[in-house]
Amino acid sequence: MLTKSSAASRRTEGVDGTSINDFDQNASAAIRRLSGELRSKEFQFQRLKPVTITKTNGKKRVIAIPTVRDRIVQRALVNFLSEKYALKLANSISYGFIKKRSVKQAAQNAVAMRKAHPWVFKTDVTAFFDNIQRDTLRVAIERFVKDRSLHGILFQAMACEIDDSRPAVKKRVKEQGIKAGQGIRQGMPLSPLFSNLLLHDFDAAIEKKRFSAVRYADDLIFFGNSRTECEAAAEFCHTELRKLGLSIPALDAPDTKSFICAPAEPTEFLGLELAPHRGSYSLRLSQKQIQSIREDMLSMGSAANLLSQGITLKNLGQVLAAKSNGFLAAYDLCENVDEVKNNLEDIEQKTLLALYKNDLGIDTKKLSAEARTFLGLK
Repeated sequence: MLTKSSAASRRTEGVDGTSINDFDQNASAAIRRLSGELRSKEFQFQRLKPVTITKTNGKKRVIAIPTVRDRIVQRALVNFLSEKYALKLANSISYGFIKKRSVKQAAQNAVAMRKAHPWVFKTDVTAFFDNIQRDTLRVAIERFVKDRSLHGILFQAMACEIDDSRPAVKKRVKEQGIKAGQGIRQGMPLSPLFSNLLLHDFDAAIEKKRFSAVRYADDLIFFGNSRTECEAAAEFCHTELRKLGLSIPALDAPDTKSFICAPAEPTEFLGLELAPHRGSYSLRLSQKQIQSIREDMLSMGSAANLLSQGITLKNLGQVLAAKSNGFLAAYDLCENVDEVKNNLEDIEQKTLLALYKNDLGIDTKKLSAEARTFLGLK
């Protein structure tokens, strides 16, 4: 639920080797050149730089990073289209990447729906972004976006491909099931908007069927009053998504991400646990999720890791506080937020102790009370 730190993002380079920090050194001139290329229709998107990340389940995912110039153009398109077509994009189902919609709203509505309809069908679209049919998306763009002068650049963004000129990259991309000419690449600012355009009719079909459901990108959760209603929702998803060349995992498939939960069973949605609590339902951060946060924070107890992120002792306290506050802001709707807060305070202290002891050689046990306070220790 949290995004990469802005400091790290500013150092991220595209295939041209330019970061936001580099771009900023002569931003005015660069923007003027970019504007001129767009006006003369000479602008072309460059290939995407692949970066492999590890998901919380341990699996790998390839994120495709555009150049800074391309990110600026795509972000401008996203801002314009999201504003102009806000009413058309909004519906009672979708909450991801839509103006005035948030993860919190999606999660809170899921809680309210489960209180009314305690059975759950949870699923996601199989390899959603990689399996999008570009011809189908093209039709959706033409139908949805009335600004025909933007169609060309939107189609060009849709067709962006990863720079796989190196054999190792080509192998990695192939292993991830990414195929040239199919799908849209995760990491582009326009990709979430494209996903909402493509699934707009799917959302409308959910509304027409009067399902109680929430969609956040390719995460889907349906609520019903019986197993039969949940099975009907699963069949509905299979049928409707097949029209778009997409699918969801079968309920009985090995290691499936599609499952039905009875009223007494907890379910996961958007990284949180939607579980029975005191005769009703509430959102909780699971112990597994708390452990994941713990590991993320403790990784900052290393000078090498901190320096790689541009963090020094001068701004360490500010960064740690911002990171903790970010977690608390993201999870303040959880019933066990006080437990999360206490864990974060404990983890922050352990992070500082590890750094002082292992990298700075400080024996904190011998410090005076004033010295401990000065170093942010209790």
